[in-house]
Amino acid sequence: MLWTLIKTIWLFLPAYTPNNFAVIFGGGKPIDLGKNFVDGKRILGDGKTFRGFFGGLFGGLITGLAQYKIEQIAGLEFFTTMPLSSALTLFLLLSLGSLTGDLLGSFIKRRLGIERGGKAPLLDQLDFLVVAIVFASLHERFSSLYTAEVIVIALILTPLLHKLINVIAYLLRLKDVPW
Repeated sequence: MLWTLIKTIWLFLPAYTPNNFAVIFGGGKPIDLGKNFVDGKRILGDGKTFRGFFGGLFGGLITGLAQYKIEQIAGLEFFTTMPLSSALTLFLLLSLGSLTGDLLGSFIKRRLGIERGGKAPLLDQLDFLVVAIVFASLHERFSSLYTAEVIVIALILTPLLHKLINVIAYLLRLKDVPW
């Protein structure tokens, strides 16, 4: 069971890390350009910026590349069971899905009247993961790596990891709130 938990975290690192990198590299012009939706509320809010999005995408790709290299050195075979170009495509899908899911979550929160930094249980913890899974499922090797067991474990484990990472980011003063 421990090995399956470690494997699950390993396989989803390129989806877990982009939003952390987005916090680190964020700031600047918001993606919604400060515009409101038809309901009069902000589309996404000031917390979703171009710099954060592209910094997050870069961070997710770097994470995946580092994992690929570690696998080569350690003799592990998850991502290295495919050519680097195919693995890069998977890392891109996971990272892009993660960031898109986070944007979707912010869009939904604004529609519900939840302001930036406000709590939305499960939506905050699973939006990025669910969309990352959907995007990554387009990859030809998805089903061989991301079994039903791995996906179920990720859906259960991710809210716990999300809470832990957010508390750490808050303590490091990278986030304004610990959720």
